[in-house]
Amino acid sequence: MKTPIRRLDGISYWVIEDPDGIYDFINTELRREWEEDARSEGRDPKEDAWLKALPKRRWTLEKTRIDLIGLDPRIMNYVDVERGYVFQESLTKRSQELKETIEKFASVIWPVIAKKEDFMLVDGYCRYTALKALHVSKTYAYVGSL
Repeated sequence: MKTPIRRLDGISYWVIEDPDGIYDFINTELRREWEEDARSEGRDPKEDAWLKALPKRRWTLEKTRIDLIGLDPRIMNYVDVERGYVFQESLTKRSQELKETIEKFASVIWPVIAKKEDFMLVDGYCRYTALKALHVSKTYAYVGSL
């Protein structure tokens, strides 16, 4: 799979430009991560609405204004008391580390992933938060429509 580097708003991104390549990447690589997330949250991946609809989505690479992207409150407010895991605390730490890596080393990142119908972020919270902290106004996004 060809993944050229593109720059946007001072940030370098690995991008997949071909819609079929994006589809394959999301439905194999990212799907595994999302299935594991569901299991760790006590949900059955086979019953997860997002995962069930995933193969029906068609994906494109888009440049989008970062302020148009919404954050899912269910994800933002996720807490696992048993493990002592608070998503927002973890996100703050990871985003700060990524921000510093981008600033110091010009690290290359992947696009964020959003649903077309409401531009709700489904993957890339750390990247999104780091970009916001860097005052980036536009980002590359893989956008999936039904």
